Amino acid sequence: MKLPHRQIPFKNLASLSASQPQNKSYHNAGIFIDARIVKTGFNPITSRSNYQVKSLLQRGQLSEARDLFDQMPHKNTVSVNMMILGYVKERNLSIARELFDSMVDRTAVTWTILIGGYCQFDQFSEAFKLFSNMIRDGKKPDYVTFATLLSGCNDPEMTKELFQVHTHVVKLGHGSAVIICNSLVDSYCKMHRLDLAHRIFKEMVERDSVTYNALITGYGKEGLNEDAIRLFTQMQNLGFEPSDFTFQAVLCACIGLDDIIFGQQIHGYAVKMGLVWNVFVGNSLLDFYSKHDCVNDAWKLFSKMPELDGVSYNVMITAYSWIGQYRESIDLFRELQFTKFERRNFPFATMLSIAGNTLDLQMGQQLHSHAIVTGADLEVLVANSLVDMYAKCGRSEYAERIFVKLSSKSTVPWTALISANVQKGLLEEGLKLFNEMRRTNVSADQATFASVLKASANLASISLGKQLHSYLIRSGFWSNVYSGSALVDMYAKCGSVKEAIRTFKEMPGRNVISWNALISAYAQNGDGEATLKSFEEMVLSGYQPDSLAAIVD
Repeated sequence: MKLPHRQIPFKNLASLSASQPQNKSYHNAGIFIDARIVKTGFNPITSRSNYQVKSLLQRGQLSEARDLFDQMPHKNTVSVNMMILGYVKERNLSIARELFDSMVDRTAVTWTILIGGYCQFDQFSEAFKLFSNMIRDGKKPDYVTFATLLSGCNDPEMTKELFQVHTHVVKLGHGSAVIICNSLVDSYCKMHRLDLAHRIFKEMVERDSVTYNALITGYGKEGLNEDAIRLFTQMQNLGFEPSDFTFQAVLCACIGLDDIIFGQQIHGYAVKMGLVWNVFVGNSLLDFYSKHDCVNDAWKLFSKMPELDGVSYNVMITAYSWIGQYRESIDLFRELQFTKFERRNFPFATMLSIAGNTLDLQMGQQLHSHAIVTGADLEVLVANSLVDMYAKCGRSEYAERIFVKLSSKSTVPWTALISANVQKGLLEEGLKLFNEMRRTNVSADQATFASVLKASANLASISLGKQLHSYLIRSGFWSNVYSGSALVDMYAKCGSVKEAIRTFKEMPGRNVISWNALISAYAQNGDGEATLKSFEEMVLSGYQPDSLAAIVD
């Protein structure tokens, strides 16, 4: 009985022959195999060597593979392709490019391997140049080439290049391939072109779960929360399975919409799908619960998660700091230091904020040292937090030293220095910094206004106070209760009680601070009757008097 023919790769036969004991029967088998290989046009020595090079590369022995490659008397395209891929995997794109440039005969696979290398390491500009050279060289890219190239399209400044790639996709007849369409949807989302991503999505004849996941993620990142949830519901109705990225995007949308009930439903769905213990989904749930002030629920989930990463700790540390439970944040940070997670990504900014708020200079200095060792002090957010911490802890000279070195100065460090000077009684210096801040077109926030209004009040400068009042209205902070309270206090201390009362009455919202400011204004004006009446109105409004109001009473 004749056995049916099997398609056994020649490289397997060749390696089998080379590995067997050297007796006559195996020797004859080797000759037979070599003869079959020669008949097909393959060089038996090259085929064996290629197989050995591939085996070495699969074991991670790049230098040994290169030695064998260099000794090969005859190399073919497969030989060089394997070595290029080996160097790409080892992140050595320069040598991979040298091998590529030395090749006479390059296939679409060769071009795709190196394009993929550039995309993998976020060098899309180089990847696109290589793609353009491929077209000029007359090599026809296939769907793998396009999918590989599109995977690296994540720089909004390269939108023009993405359009050109899209044009070639259509021109070469790959416009209806699901894998290519999915890559295009994903790329346009990363380029912040949701309009084009949605157009491709609508025009697709066939969609799969990857299609929906890409667009839902895009909607989530752009803050189009309702669209993300609507598409997620549609995806469920069609029976497509969500991925961990889908859950991340939808939970982010729930945070944006402040929809805790739907978020809890998503949590239940993640449990049903078996993805709740995926670390990315788990982290998204931690973030969701913490931002809805459900820190206890977040902690319960954190305690049960079988796999944690640096993000898990960062979310919980930040969550506890938001609600003022600094001890829990500090304990978790200490625990985090004993893990093997990337230390540069530790939540230094959050911890420095805690050190500043608790006036713990020693803790702040220790954190500063850790940040320097890991290089995290070079990050803008950490540097800003260092300025804020030193300023709050009374070390304004350190704060100024770091501030001067900042390449980009945001609202936080400016406000920290302004506040530090005002607290030390250096009122004119604080106002000078505020004017410099305005000249550099950095926006002020409620904390900035609170500091400069305090300076104006202590200087008893009503003209400056009125200028700040106008600037506050133009900046959109007039409706903020803290800014309004600071204005009432400023007018009262400047002796303009009428303006203080008028400002108080015009405030859209009030708190105990604004009531205290009004009561103080009446008291300073010697109007005992109005003082007592305001105190009673404050109590009737549901606010508990603090020590200041009680003294005035």
